[in-house]
Amino acid sequence: MSASRLRMDEFDYELPSSSIAHVPAEPRDSARLLVDPGPCRAPEHRHVTDLPSLLGPGDLLVVNETRVMPARLPLRKRTGGAAEVLLLEPLGRRPSGSDAAHPRAAARATAPEGSRRATLPPRSDAGWAALVRPSRRIANGTVLVSERDPSVRVVVGERLDRQRRAVSVLVGETPLADVSQARLLERAGEAPLPPYIDPDMARGAIAQRLGVNAADSDAARTALADRYQTVYARSDGSAAAPTAGLHLTERVLDALRSNGVSIATVDLTVGLATFAPVTAEHADEHEMHTEHYRVSAQTLAACAAAVRVVAVGTTTVRALEAAARQQRDLRVASAKCTPEAACAPPDDHGDRRGLAPTVSSDISGSTDLFLRRGAEFLLVDALLTNFHLPRSSLLLLIDAFIGPRWRDLYETALADGYRFLSFGDAMLLRRTPPS
Repeated sequence: MSASRLRMDEFDYELPSSSIAHVPAEPRDSARLLVDPGPCRAPEHRHVTDLPSLLGPGDLLVVNETRVMPARLPLRKRTGGAAEVLLLEPLGRRPSGSDAAHPRAAARATAPEGSRRATLPPRSDAGWAALVRPSRRIANGTVLVSERDPSVRVVVGERLDRQRRAVSVLVGETPLADVSQARLLERAGEAPLPPYIDPDMARGAIAQRLGVNAADSDAARTALADRYQTVYARSDGSAAAPTAGLHLTERVLDALRSNGVSIATVDLTVGLATFAPVTAEHADEHEMHTEHYRVSAQTLAACAAAVRVVAVGTTTVRALEAAARQQRDLRVASAKCTPEAACAPPDDHGDRRGLAPTVSSDISGSTDLFLRRGAEFLLVDALLTNFHLPRSSLLLLIDAFIGPRWRDLYETALADGYRFLSFGDAMLLRRTPPS
């Protein structure tokens, strides 16, 4: 069957509720690691602390350094009804070959105290794209207010598509126009945990571990937000964590470096493209949303020189593969040759990966790259990843990466008590070239 007509029921499996992790491993690197040695070989049962012994000199570990925003805002209508807004990304971004432009300023939609509507609902090219609940019962121009921080107001605007609404966010009278301002929402917002995680269970367990009073909601929310960040998170902007990276600690990263493994970074803002469910019957009918990414020239050059490129998480894979495709296209155009032509010496790693031996500029923009069966992987040789939901775009990526043996690995993990999904355990996968 061709990749374009993949049936989504091929990616269904039974996931017991008891296998879903609601609380992350402590310490982070104590999570279990199912190591896939390749076709026709039994997997190994290890832990993330063993990762430095599984990689070696010449390997490059690439991580997504995006930082999760306090993007989930519990709010109330002026009439008292509860609502929730999940901020996804600023509107008005324009991808380019070298940078992503800053979004336009949010609409200055203010309303006097006590009014139900703003005088100026946000335009579809200003403010933020967001998920709004209950969307059907919230009219254009409705003002929602935070009880935790009354200075934070959200003005709900028009529908962007079946899932998203345009919203304007105001802190006092200042429009929140860019991800760099997201930390102004730390009091009003919270970590946007996936819906399959029980937030009370997660908060309670983490608060107990850290000696924080779970009844103190601010302290518990702060502790949970810290645990839902990677230790190397730097660039604000994501509406969900790149969860494979939650397992890594400074201890593991230092041990990798000591073992001759290089470490590089990318930045992909995690949004709907990563966590939106696939509801279509066939994979090609799924609408893949765009996510913004940046891959530095240094990271691309390191990939070109690496013996193996090991991506931490599916978001890192998508950033690297999107950048590789763009860089290859630019290289082909500048060399005035076809993709099949030899534009560099055949022994060069960069040529093998479709990259120039010397990469001179960063690549950034937005991507809707949907990696599924039959996809070509230009850069990534191995993948550290969590166990994913049935019928998800992430599971399709795993199938494209290692083929149908993902099902045997998942069956092994379920039978052996591995914990699944965002706070669960991990796998280390070796890419299988298509037959």
